[in-house]
Amino acid sequence: MSSKNLLLKEFSKMESERLSILKELSSYSEQKLSEKPSPNQWSVAEVIMHLVIAERGALAYMNKKLEFGGHGKAAIGSGLKQRLLNLAITIPGLKYKAPTVVELKKEDSVDYAEAKAKWDAVRSEMKKEYEALNEKLAEHELFKHPAAGKMSLLQGIRFMRQHMNRHIGQIRNTAKAVS
Repeated sequence: MSSKNLLLKEFSKMESERLSILKELSSYSEQKLSEKPSPNQWSVAEVIMHLVIAERGALAYMNKKLEFGGHGKAAIGSGLKQRLLNLAITIPGLKYKAPTVVELKKEDSVDYAEAKAKWDAVRSEMKKEYEALNEKLAEHELFKHPAAGKMSLLQGIRFMRQHMNRHIGQIRNTAKAVS
């Protein structure tokens, strides 16, 4: 299977998982999904906005690289970086501070309906961009993790999927806590 087809397959899985959690959340009131369980914890809406910011950032980086160039095929070590990142975020009980570029800011504080709409919009844009992507570019360094650095787009989508799934657990716990 080509790298682009693998990219689209991974994106499709990630999108199915997103739609599944949104379906689960439909049994909660939008008010509850906008509520913080405690002052130092994110609401479901804020967790979703964190994902929106991360996905927007990934898309912006890709588009910048495609527009200005300066990218090539991913280095051999980038696959190891992606696997180590995925492993690190699956360790139960370990918490990570969001990198500055994906931190929530005051203007990112929205209610659940708006967060969901923004997530829908960024996913729609990602799908459009990935489908239009030149076949060979899925293997290029078009994804950059704030701490781990550059990876191929395919490696990036694999990381984003794992990142989202970590936060899906947080979303479930938060929804239960505010109910």
